[in-house]
Amino acid sequence: MKMVSKSIQITFLKILIGLILGAWCCVWILKPTQLWKKSWHKAEDWADSTFTGESGINVLVFCFPLLAVAVLGYIYLHLYAKEGRIRKKAYFIGKFSNPIIPRSPMGIISGCELMASALFIMFLAWTYYSNVASDFKKLTPSKSIPLNRRQLKVMSLGVRFGSLSEACLALLLIPVLRGMALFNICGIQFEASIRYHIWIGNAIMFFSVLHGTIIMCVWGSKHSLWMEITRWQRTGRVYLAGAITLGILVIIWITSLPQLRRKNFQFFYLTHHFYALFLIFFLLHAGAGHFYLVFSGVLLFALDKILRVIQSRRTTCLISARILPCEAVELTLPKDPCMQYNPTSTLFVKIPSISNFQWHPFSITSSSNMEDDRLSLLIKCQGSWTNSLYHKLKSIGDSTSDDVKNFAVAVEGPYGPMNFPYHRYDSLILIAGGSGITPFLSILQDVASRNGRMNNYCKKVQLIYAVRKTQDLSMLTPISSVLLKEPADLGRVQLRLFVTKGKEGSRTSVEELLLEVSQLKTINLGEGSSSDRVPRPESSLSKATITGLASIVFLVALVCLTHVFVHQSKRNSLNKTPSWISDLLIICSFIIATSCSTTMVTILYMWKKTTKPSDKNSRSFSMNSERIQDVPKHEISYGQRPNLTEMLLEHIREAGESKVGVFVCGPDSMHESVASFCTKYYQKSGRKSKCLYEFHSINFSL
Repeated sequence: MKMVSKSIQITFLKILIGLILGAWCCVWILKPTQLWKKSWHKAEDWADSTFTGESGINVLVFCFPLLAVAVLGYIYLHLYAKEGRIRKKAYFIGKFSNPIIPRSPMGIISGCELMASALFIMFLAWTYYSNVASDFKKLTPSKSIPLNRRQLKVMSLGVRFGSLSEACLALLLIPVLRGMALFNICGIQFEASIRYHIWIGNAIMFFSVLHGTIIMCVWGSKHSLWMEITRWQRTGRVYLAGAITLGILVIIWITSLPQLRRKNFQFFYLTHHFYALFLIFFLLHAGAGHFYLVFSGVLLFALDKILRVIQSRRTTCLISARILPCEAVELTLPKDPCMQYNPTSTLFVKIPSISNFQWHPFSITSSSNMEDDRLSLLIKCQGSWTNSLYHKLKSIGDSTSDDVKNFAVAVEGPYGPMNFPYHRYDSLILIAGGSGITPFLSILQDVASRNGRMNNYCKKVQLIYAVRKTQDLSMLTPISSVLLKEPADLGRVQLRLFVTKGKEGSRTSVEELLLEVSQLKTINLGEGSSSDRVPRPESSLSKATITGLASIVFLVALVCLTHVFVHQSKRNSLNKTPSWISDLLIICSFIIATSCSTTMVTILYMWKKTTKPSDKNSRSFSMNSERIQDVPKHEISYGQRPNLTEMLLEHIREAGESKVGVFVCGPDSMHESVASFCTKYYQKSGRKSKCLYEFHSINFSL
């Protein structure tokens, strides 16, 4: 009965979230029309006579819908996690999640992404057309400089590009939410949503440059560029603030280019924090009325930042570390026994002895179903930070002294999907290259931890792993002991290893390689006391409460401050109030709301810290001694790359009528190759094929 009621609650929440999102989208669609503008002026006149005032109605209409979706979304995630059902997606949903465009400058694009992008582009085109058409009907001469009709039209074209930047800015911060990720409702992980942030950021840059360039060209044609761009108006748009906003945006965008970001990540990381100045000057330039359109994303991002800072301000200590022959390290950290995470989850790590500012994400290789009090990370040397970590641990391992204690590590997370989808498939194909093996280790650990409780799911798991050198196969170290013991639930796991630069004379069996890497030396650094454990993140209900509290406090503070500092008799009197006062009231209300949220999060954190974790029975990972008769034989090939197309076709012939999950993590060429196969396979077979493939691209390069 409880399960039925919970299912009804989940369905109701999904419908309610859809309705609120639909209403919010309708507001954005109607906003550039004359009907909306006339109705909105009447609504503002009516709101002036109420307690909330003009600012209150702006918050209620433009900010609260998305904040309400966030609150309901966190409640939905809480109920979904409590229900704990394994759900199978409908056929058409699975098909839309498969790649449609396997190769493009923006990467692999699925059907859902293509459809969402097309709708958003249509919305931008509609917004621009409606605004420009409305402006052309009533061209108002500029008070500061005389412009002819042609120049007024060009000026209008430039101004309305700013409206498109504004629409993109409303969504810019949503994909980069970590602890308070809204995309989890759709099953999209944080690492995957980063690409949407990049797309939207490029669009903002494009529209903002057009916006500023066109307006400055018109001013330049009248020889008044310097006068206009340095003028700070008492009311209305502040052009100097707009120029500063554009300059900050250009700096952030240039340092975000892949070529510069990969060479100097710390410089990229530091300049990206200019977003605070960007938002402040955007508020001063656009004004309070336009800032309400983007405020909900700003508030959610600030709350997410507060949660992350409070969790990561306390350091933990390594329990142990292992140095792998492939210049990688496996770290083991103590964790709260109540912390649960799904396969492919990531943990952000900072090591103060290397850098006090750099945070780097790494996939968790262990399973919370197998170990209650610890988690593991596998880190490959691929930059200055990881090289420093490797050499630091290597020097500790080579040292004969026992004085090394308390290797401090600060962590943030873990972040991962609310329900990883591998359970719903009849078989899995895991394709990895190099360090891309790390998220798949957690999947294999999770399969092993279920110990025969998989029922009819995942009858077969095939891991295709390509590396350059033989020693790179030591990346399988975290799973080697599990694979060697061959429990009943891992009996259908088949390894197909490829060493692209190996020699024929170095041939050896997979079992010998696994046995060799399982005997690597472990550096013990401590036991990990209860005070040093990685704390579990805030629950979804806590996030819903924090978001709701911050939203209400912001509205109340803004209304009260407006009544105190701004006269509310008539709108005409409001126009005499300097614009910076309204802007300052928004900033003060934002500070009050985030301060209340910080206090609440700190109290929750201290209460959670003083509460003793419940004594959970340690999960026993019992091995079934009965050997399976049809265990697939592991294979290893030297001097060649995997022919992924042939291997996938071979799997289709063997799979028969089944649902297959294809997960890829590795170089871009590997992702594109598998995506191209899945795209061609659907184009040729369609619904006629009895074997249904679903493609999943896992990418952890942020």
